[in-house]
Amino acid sequence: MCLIIKTNTPKQLSLQLLETAYNNNSDGFGVMFCNQGKLHIQKIVPKTFKDIEKLWSKYNNLDTSMGLHFRFNTNGDTARSMSHPFQILSKAKGDDRDMWVMHNGPQLPTPMIDNNKSDTHQFVKWVLRPQLSANPQLLYNAEWQEMIEDIIGTDKLLFLDSKTKEFVIYNEDEGKEIDNIGWLSNTYSIQPTGYGSREYSYDFDTNKMNWKSNQWWDNDSHYSGVTTYPYRNGWNTSKSSDIKVQDSITTDLNNYTSTVHYDNTGKETHTTHTPNHYSSGVEFTSYPEANQEQILDTMEKNKNLPATSDNMYNGKKLNWEDICYLDHEELEDLCEENPRGIAKYIQEMILGGRYA
Repeated sequence: MCLIIKTNTPKQLSLQLLETAYNNNSDGFGVMFCNQGKLHIQKIVPKTFKDIEKLWSKYNNLDTSMGLHFRFNTNGDTARSMSHPFQILSKAKGDDRDMWVMHNGPQLPTPMIDNNKSDTHQFVKWVLRPQLSANPQLLYNAEWQEMIEDIIGTDKLLFLDSKTKEFVIYNEDEGKEIDNIGWLSNTYSIQPTGYGSREYSYDFDTNKMNWKSNQWWDNDSHYSGVTTYPYRNGWNTSKSSDIKVQDSITTDLNNYTSTVHYDNTGKETHTTHTPNHYSSGVEFTSYPEANQEQILDTMEKNKNLPATSDNMYNGKKLNWEDICYLDHEELEDLCEENPRGIAKYIQEMILGGRYA
């Protein structure tokens, strides 16, 4: 998924922050704002960060609110036309104003009718434009906003209305406000977890960008796994005296950094396999061979249990179909929103309760 930054102080956005966002979301860049009564929209598909730096240098000293978008392509062409923002209303087409929108989220609920178009493009074409062209004031209608937010789930939308010169955020609470920066639609795009697919991390305190190493730490900063540093032609494994280490790596994994994880009793729970930064592979997780009969029995027993705070996700019980059809980014969102629920699901439904 992408990243939206809505800032009231463009001068305070550091190049290190923008470069981190670009390195993790490099499929398109866009900026939108109003200045001296005029709407400004710029979209590019940068070849390097220098392209963004050159574009940003034109605007970063302006004293006005701005929306920035870094695209992580999940569907549609990687092209300027698919970069954000997208135009909803246009004076040139007879509307009474120009209106643009930026989107961040796994997948907007829209039919994917047009070939090589993104879900945002289709949502604008089939959902937002038909309604807002008939009544642009719906953008400020609380009931309409609530309806759209219900439809899009945890996705975020940033609108800019040329007539009012106002930004409007839908699902603002799903993002995060950062001092001296502004509103971010997510933080995993610039502060990825150890399990994430993004390679660069931004430190707000030091204003530095770092390449993500394969070190795994829990919330209390305790070492929780094995750190392996990949080389193009081999492996160098750093061992901890009180933690078991995977002793061999198969030929199929020679493009991966594999890290074995253990519970607090020392039992192996799973192994994460992260592609090296020069590899085109995808991250995956493997588990020790399980007792399939036990897991199926556990799933059967649990499928009709009443929903509790531990197994709820957005107001509904976590079921098998809620998990197995999610893509990587959606799973990240689910884990962030309900870590207890997903932990309970993994422990009971996947591991069969073996490590209770």
